[in-house]
Amino acid sequence: MSLESLRAKLLSDPTVKAHYEEIKPEFDAAKAIIAIRRKLALTQRELAEKAGIKQPQLARIESGKQSPRLETIAAIAASVGYAVEIKLVPLNPSEETDEQHLE
Repeated sequence: MSLESLRAKLLSDPTVKAHYEEIKPEFDAAKAIIAIRRKLALTQRELAEKAGIKQPQLARIESGKQSPRLETIAAIAASVGYAVEIKLVPLNPSEETDEQHLE
């Protein structure tokens, strides 16, 4: 079974899907941090030092075992020349109005 088919099977369960949607932003943040770190060819230790945090904390963030605070994500991003952008999007895009879309 491929990873994609396993993912699809698991997400077909409404309970699993609801929980996945709850924690998705945390995993998206972790994936973004990993992508930037790899793009810059930095080790976890090097990025952690630049950001002023400890390597084990960065490892927990990247693995999804720790939910980072927004200021921690911002510190990690700023330490390598990036900024954090937050975008609020409607859960049901078909009901979106101009007043509801916040960036």
